[in-house]
Amino acid sequence: MATIDTLRQVELQHLVTAVRRAARTVRAQTRLERDDVRRTLVAALRDDLETTAVADRDGLAAIRAWTTALEDVDVGDLDLLQELLYGIDALVRVHLWREAGLPLETPVTSEI
Repeated sequence: MATIDTLRQVELQHLVTAVRRAARTVRAQTRLERDDVRRTLVAALRDDLETTAVADRDGLAAIRAWTTALEDVDVGDLDLLQELLYGIDALVRVHLWREAGLPLETPVTSEI
């Protein structure tokens, strides 16, 4: 398992929180807001996650595939958009747990 410094852990936790917040709030957003959030998250997932994995290569590959699907989704298809966001949330959490030993915590209401 790779060791990452505290600052990096905080950055990755912020990414996880942003994905979960987007999944929870997507239905209340306008189409323009959903598109902006989608583009921002795709960029963050591509830029903020490591490009290589040691312990969880398959997990990282799955995140990349789901990120591409998120990039391509019609933001008017709320069911699929929300499904992708929740799926990415789960994939990222498990990946960070496997790869870097970050805690695998259950969702709580106070995270938003």
